[in-house]
Amino acid sequence: MASLLILSGSSEVPQRVSPPQRVSPPQKVSPRVARQLRPTALETDSASTSSQARRISKDKSPKVNERRSPRSPLPEKKGSRRISELESQISQLQEDLKKAKDQLQSSESCKEKAQQDAEESKKQLLSLSSKLEESQLQLPELSLSEEARVIKLHKISQEKDRAWQVELEAVRKQHSVDSTALASAIGEIESLKVQLESLAASEAEQTKHAESANAELQSLKGNLAETLSLLENMKNQLKDSKESEDHAQALVGETLLQLESARTTVEALRLDGMKSTEAYNSIASELDQSKAHINLLEELVSKLKADLIIASGNVSQNQTGDHDLQQELGERRETLESNQTEAELHTLKSEVKRLRSTLDTAETKYHEEQTQSTVQLRSANELVEQIKFTSSQREGELEAELKKTKAEIEELKAHLMDKETELQCISEENEGLNSKLEKSLSCQREYELEKELKELKGHVVDLKAHLMDKETELQSISEENDMLRLEINKIQMNKSKVNNEVVAEVEAARCAEREALTKLGIVMEEADKSNKRVARVAEQLEAAQAANAEMEAELRRLKVQSDQWRKAAEAAAAMLSAGNNGKLMDRTASLDSSFNHVTGKFGSPYSEDMDDDLLKKKNGNMLKKIGVFWKKPQK
Repeated sequence: MASLLILSGSSEVPQRVSPPQRVSPPQKVSPRVARQLRPTALETDSASTSSQARRISKDKSPKVNERRSPRSPLPEKKGSRRISELESQISQLQEDLKKAKDQLQSSESCKEKAQQDAEESKKQLLSLSSKLEESQLQLPELSLSEEARVIKLHKISQEKDRAWQVELEAVRKQHSVDSTALASAIGEIESLKVQLESLAASEAEQTKHAESANAELQSLKGNLAETLSLLENMKNQLKDSKESEDHAQALVGETLLQLESARTTVEALRLDGMKSTEAYNSIASELDQSKAHINLLEELVSKLKADLIIASGNVSQNQTGDHDLQQELGERRETLESNQTEAELHTLKSEVKRLRSTLDTAETKYHEEQTQSTVQLRSANELVEQIKFTSSQREGELEAELKKTKAEIEELKAHLMDKETELQCISEENEGLNSKLEKSLSCQREYELEKELKELKGHVVDLKAHLMDKETELQSISEENDMLRLEINKIQMNKSKVNNEVVAEVEAARCAEREALTKLGIVMEEADKSNKRVARVAEQLEAAQAANAEMEAELRRLKVQSDQWRKAAEAAAAMLSAGNNGKLMDRTASLDSSFNHVTGKFGSPYSEDMDDDLLKKKNGNMLKKIGVFWKKPQK
């Protein structure tokens, strides 16, 4: 760019060069300035052409022709070679640019694919999070419904227990009524005995033996009634003891089931605590990884800044005559690199903020879950301790009651054995007395009493059957309670399975999101690299285009010079061929040497030597500048 400005400015320089400057050595002036000096000298020295023609010898005109003729093809060959080299390099740069553009397009397509994958993963994450929220919303509802169901089942079981207790009380009342009926029957028997005594007293006149038999019969009947009442009491006590044993066994089974359920809840809470700790550890490891990633990115940023400082130092050291171009390139690079670093810093800061927010949320969730688990564990432990305490108390009471009942049963068994032996003796005596009474007394009253006894026995059998029915109903209710407890356990197991499935889905979604983020990072790095390559290739193209423009301008100038030299040579040849005499030849030679066919004016022969020297210097300067411009994009 600087050489172009110098060339354009040299055409506008005013023509103020005096004739004495022709003899002085050539100054360091641009080639176009030297060209414009030659026509000015011709205009100023138009009056003194005859004096200059005398001084010039006849041999100078052919020397000039000899000098000009071999020099004309050399710059054309050099320019054509340089143009071919520049064209080949421009074509290579264009191919590199095309390759860079193709790489950019491929990287952009990869970036779009990665963004689509990230969007799909985000959509999946959102759907999974919505499912999780729905499941979390449904969990309390299900738990509330299950708790309500459990409460209802407990209420139903309590109501059934109360109903059975009421029925048992009714049965006991019926037993008491039956016992009163038996007592009334015994009273009637006693009244009958009194009547028999009166009859015996009335019949005392018959025989003393009959009176003694009647007295013995009455005593035996009293003993029989007592033994019957004792037997019934013993049977009732045995039934009560059996019922108390069954009730104690049922209570023991219930307490064992409660203990098992409490143990299962404690184990579930421990498992939840372990899962929460594992989740917290995984989150902490992810956080450490993100911190390491941030540190690496910060190191990269510091390295980039150091590279920028080194590059700026190198640029300041390598500044030469093309200072303006390097300043523009440095400013562009600095702006590009500063924009890139600012964008990278902004992305890093956003990632750090996002990671910190996720960390805070994870820590709060972990603390909340930990507090909930500790509260649940404490409540479960308290429940287990209460259940153990109550069960231990109940077991002690039941064991004491069982011991008492066993002792009473053994005493009653011994008493029964004694009574059975007494009954056998009494029955033997009764048989003898009955045989005697059948002869002496009428059998009508005895038949009535036997009927009443049979009716009472049938009523007792009915009561026993009713008791058996009630026991079967109790067994069916206990079986229903067991089934309900099994259903509750199944529901709790299903809850735990659903929670495990939700946790597994969330972990899979997190893994997919991490993979998408890693892919995005890789694609972004490739895109940055391709952008940098494209920028480098564009800079090289710009430098090559500038050099090409300068070379084209130089070639045009060389073509103009070669045309001038060719026309001058043709004119000299024509003048030589025409040659009338020596003076004309000298004059024409001198005039041809000083004649400019482009401007149509004459110049001095000294100016041609100066033009040759200036052209050499100009060509050397241009080649140096082209070499400098050619080396810059290669760096």
